[in-house]
Amino acid sequence: MSIPSAEPNEFRESPSGNRWITAEKPATLREKVHLGFLTARGWGFFAAGAIALLLAFLMGRRELLAISLFLLLTPLLAAFLLRFGNSELDVTRTFNPQQATTDSGVRVRLHITHRGSGAGPVTLRDTLPEDFGAGPEFRYPSRTAIPGPGGSGSWYEYRLRLATRGIYSIGPVRAQVGDVFGLASRPAALDAPSALLALPVCEMLEPTGIPGEHGSHGQAASNRRLTPDSFEVMTREYRPGDTVRRIHWPATARKGTLMVRQEDYRATPRAVLMLDRSRAAFLAQGVGAEPVLKIPQFTSTPKDSSRRFEWGLHAALGIGAYLAQTGFGIDLIDHRGTSINAVSASGTEDSAELFAGPHATARMQQALAALGLEDAAGERREPARATLAAALKERLRERGDRLVLILGEITEAQADSWLEVVGARSKVTVLCVANREGHLAPVISRFRQAGWAAVAVNPKSSLAEAWAELGRTS
Repeated sequence: MSIPSAEPNEFRESPSGNRWITAEKPATLREKVHLGFLTARGWGFFAAGAIALLLAFLMGRRELLAISLFLLLTPLLAAFLLRFGNSELDVTRTFNPQQATTDSGVRVRLHITHRGSGAGPVTLRDTLPEDFGAGPEFRYPSRTAIPGPGGSGSWYEYRLRLATRGIYSIGPVRAQVGDVFGLASRPAALDAPSALLALPVCEMLEPTGIPGEHGSHGQAASNRRLTPDSFEVMTREYRPGDTVRRIHWPATARKGTLMVRQEDYRATPRAVLMLDRSRAAFLAQGVGAEPVLKIPQFTSTPKDSSRRFEWGLHAALGIGAYLAQTGFGIDLIDHRGTSINAVSASGTEDSAELFAGPHATARMQQALAALGLEDAAGERREPARATLAAALKERLRERGDRLVLILGEITEAQADSWLEVVGARSKVTVLCVANREGHLAPVISRFRQAGWAAVAVNPKSSLAEAWAELGRTS
């Protein structure tokens, strides 16, 4: 896995807004208790004041006492005011693009401005996650920086290369802030950390047909409408209890009364993609333990992942994008029957909706960006079969609906459990991800005997080849 890197350079474009800026990161203990420390000039003033105070007592001269008090109190007063005063520097951070895919570059742009008539030279450093190393350092004001609009402030830019998906915490910008006389200085965070969302890469599958639908040749079934956008068919009048998220504003404006979207499941069949998040299935322990990958969660504790889980997530995204383009509404859930939107820190706001329409792939990328394996505490709770079976039954309502199971390394007993939970359904596709797919031969055999399209893969397998093999085995 490549190591993220940061490369500083100048900025020459105007920024765009960033929707991921959140609350300020808590201050460090040093910043909480630090009352300001003196610079070399400040310590010189203090030492001169101490000497003058000693001479005033030895010589009995009142004028020396006044001078000594001035020299002693001036740097201390500067440090006190600096501690409780606000920084005169303002920082605005934006990203281009706002949401980048893994193994791609992103520009971090900083707009530095100051309040007041002028600002002394300040050394600034942006804070980056540990994997990126030390953040870029630059000085403000600087002759090499590009002046901002109207000559206010300066623009700076550096580049980041993202190696893994997740929500990265970028910032805050830290500086050594000093008083105008250079007597005291203190470290300060000038802004809040910003969230940079790194999306997983989506592999687009060739239209070779859907496993279990012979003769489709990549096309949707005859009862599937690809563009269900008619107001008359897909909307109805608002009823008490309807969620406001279903209000269809164009239809409301046309009818003059509140209208809500009406799902037509017969016209839009559903594909349920179940991605197993259990640690036991994707993260081997003890002898032969595999390395744990960390998925950033902004300021929260990173989530665990593995090479096999990353392959499964990659497969869920690629298959989901293919089925969405074919005309399915995609329902992403985990092994407990919970929506991925509800368990992922990057889940979209409309967590109750299907992934459908022209933006389905982008929304799935966002929902899966910060998804990790189940926490160790949750792993101790065995998923209730009855609950999972009920969730699948509720989601799979029509004969045209499909179920795709993306599992880890499971046993024959666990395969029988999945057969029992899912029940008698013919349109089921299973991918099992193992380090050595030969160990899953009995499991795949059980699934195929039940009439399911099943195949075993390893983290080095090609998703396109695995999808093509599923088509051959269905």
